[in-house]
Amino acid sequence: MAQFEQWRAGILTFEAARDYENPFLDVSIWAVFTGPNGETVKREAYWDGGRTYRVSFAPTSVGKWSYTLNAPEDSGLNGVSGEVESVPYAGELAIYKHGFLKVADNKRFLCYADGTPFFWLGDTHWGFVAGEKWDESNHPEMSSMFKGMVDRRVSQHYTVYQTNLRSEPRMGTTHYWADGQIGTLPDVSFYQQKVDKRMQYLADQGLVNALGLAWAGSVIGQLDLQKNLARYIVARYGALPIVWTLAGEVAGYAASTREACIDGWREVAKYIAEIDGYNTLQTAHYTNERPYADYYFDEDWFDFTLNQGGHGDLPIYAYYQREHMKKHPGKPFVEGEEMYEFVSTLEPNGSRLCTADMMRRCAYLSIQNGACGYTYGAQGIWDTVWEKPKKPDSRNIFNRLGITWYEAIDGEGAAQLGLMRDFYEEAGVSDMHPDYDCFATEGVFADPLIAELYVPHILSTDDRSRMILYYLPTARGEAPLKGLSDGSYHAEWFDPRTGEKTVYGDFTPEKGCWTAPARPGDGDWILYLKQN
Repeated sequence: MAQFEQWRAGILTFEAARDYENPFLDVSIWAVFTGPNGETVKREAYWDGGRTYRVSFAPTSVGKWSYTLNAPEDSGLNGVSGEVESVPYAGELAIYKHGFLKVADNKRFLCYADGTPFFWLGDTHWGFVAGEKWDESNHPEMSSMFKGMVDRRVSQHYTVYQTNLRSEPRMGTTHYWADGQIGTLPDVSFYQQKVDKRMQYLADQGLVNALGLAWAGSVIGQLDLQKNLARYIVARYGALPIVWTLAGEVAGYAASTREACIDGWREVAKYIAEIDGYNTLQTAHYTNERPYADYYFDEDWFDFTLNQGGHGDLPIYAYYQREHMKKHPGKPFVEGEEMYEFVSTLEPNGSRLCTADMMRRCAYLSIQNGACGYTYGAQGIWDTVWEKPKKPDSRNIFNRLGITWYEAIDGEGAAQLGLMRDFYEEAGVSDMHPDYDCFATEGVFADPLIAELYVPHILSTDDRSRMILYYLPTARGEAPLKGLSDGSYHAEWFDPRTGEKTVYGDFTPEKGCWTAPARPGDGDWILYLKQN
């Protein structure tokens, strides 16, 4: 009997009795697994060359699982049955200790299957399959470009790799399909040699792969192709720690094709939800819009927002996120692409290099205003720049300075966001929410686009026994607060650049009121309040 650890994908292999003209389109083989508590998981077998079909399966509970195949009679596999023993996971990776992701009961956060809070801290790698080298590196401390970057982010406490297959045939990307069989027959050797090891390495490092199939316009006139790709990807990799992000910038930016893109990807999303087997979280990588995009929001398959605040080409204010979340309550919000470190920003008054300070401000503002996670990105990595150009190219809109991956992976902002995750988890951020009513000064948000620059952004528990005050570099002076809990509090400063904590002291509110001090130095700061 095969033995699989709980939540970790194992592979069952079967051989068909005959050859098929198209072993992908002409054959549908499903395995129905029944667990020790009567639960069922349905997984499709994927073709892996010749007469070989494999089923990837991760048991969701410990105990004996039985399975039965449903297959064409002439395959010789219909009715084949067997058993799998699921044993407790023996390692330390959170995704296997606690199980796959779901939406938390409070509808504001994500959590693991057992209810343990999950903080989304992602890193953007659009070229993780074809662009990032497996056996080569020109970084002095890394022997593999791909593995080196994964290992670095794991060491910095990231939880998500935000990726995309970039499968667009219109861009000449055809390696997912056999020659002359685009959209109809997978190139098995490409998956075996290129994709499998990348997908497995991410899983073995405990990272959730937030995976998209292609970019927006590739669905136009190619719906069957994208559905066929989705079918194969779900079958081959759907038992790994995954979140389906559908496609990059789903609606695109052309008015003439916007609805066609939205409608086409909707069909792909509904198909994924139908065949996935694990009720895996699904979202869409949104376009950069003001107000924030909200197509798909009320549809059953759409589990949480993966927003794109952009790279300066539209104003970046926390106000837009607050308004989106007030308009669309009930689904968690993740900021998925905003002000990548080292990006050449797109601004009306000219472009500038996005620094760690600029990027970090966006991340903290997003969490402080209700996001349950944030995806970092670095120019030179998402666009997989291998070598430094001989001279900067002003026509390269996002990378005017020719930043390379080996420069970007050492960006100080990436490490600072790891400190951010550690701080928020220690503070219990999943029990907190934005608090716009605790300021003693009336009308402080009367003009929110101005006020948000000058006053702290505050997260609180319902009883305000714990509060996180985030001060922008523009925050002015003290901040009078009201509605605090009875009893004394302990206050400490947190430096988001270094992670250093400095005790401010204890205090007791008077009739629920207390004046928070001005920030202790230049730049942005956090003041953490906790009732004694």
